[in-house]
Amino acid sequence: MLAKLMEILTPGPTADGVCRKRVNIQKRFAILADASSQGSMSKVYKAHDNEAGRTVCLKVQLRQKNEAAAARASREEARPPEGAIAVKVVHPSVVRTFEYGETTAGEQYLVMEFIEGYSFQYIHDSKLGKTAQKVEWIAQAAEGLAAVHEAGFIHHDINPRNFLLNRDHAVKLIDFGLAVPNTPAFRGPGNRTGTLQYMAPELIRREPIDERIDTFSLGVVAYELLTGRLPYSAAGSSATMLQRLNVDPIDPAKVKPKLSEELCEVLRRLTARKREDRWPSLATLGPHLRSIPAKRPRPAEHG
Repeated sequence: MLAKLMEILTPGPTADGVCRKRVNIQKRFAILADASSQGSMSKVYKAHDNEAGRTVCLKVQLRQKNEAAAARASREEARPPEGAIAVKVVHPSVVRTFEYGETTAGEQYLVMEFIEGYSFQYIHDSKLGKTAQKVEWIAQAAEGLAAVHEAGFIHHDINPRNFLLNRDHAVKLIDFGLAVPNTPAFRGPGNRTGTLQYMAPELIRREPIDERIDTFSLGVVAYELLTGRLPYSAAGSSATMLQRLNVDPIDPAKVKPKLSEELCEVLRRLTARKREDRWPSLATLGPHLRSIPAKRPRPAEHG
């Protein structure tokens, strides 16, 4: 009787947020395509979930790389599995994680919604989108990242590859592979993980951090999307790091004079070297971006 009651109360295998053990992914999923370009620490697939009867994104973590990243995250306490973090962040601008757990081979896996679309990196490289469209995408990106912060986490790897635009032109933040709880154990110095071109100065210095490293990274992503270039002139990893520490970003108004002064001021505040000078809360950024002009007004013509 007790066993039957537990069976009734336990979430089914396709319930959102469920954690499962010893899952034979070879039997359960039919691989439709390899999408591993989305992550270097995992294998990512477009797959058919035979249990749920839907197309999903299946992510299987590479054990050694993820164990090394977890070890760097904190010496005081273990970092939660990526899936345990991802299922707690539910927002329209964040990829939905249905399930996570461990395979029969002892690997961590996640089952997520499959997003048919392309990344901010592709948008930048292909020079797609008008300025007003890009501002709206940045607003959505900010709202997704704000949801991560409100759930109590730091994403730790905000870069153009980790924002996808689906067929409805809705933004989805992906990849919680380096995310950590926003707690003292994980805010300590030393965890220099992420993507170098988008790292905040305090992260490069190995200083204590907080969610404002994500704010800076989002600012660099936004700057690049709107101006077509990164906010630093140095080439090479060492030069880039030194310039990030010692020189303010190039004024976006000089790079893209057509951007409105209000929008340039947002970019300046997002990418401020001192974290106390940055935009205070990403929860307010989306509405603000939608309330300001994207471009400077054209000069009045005199006849």
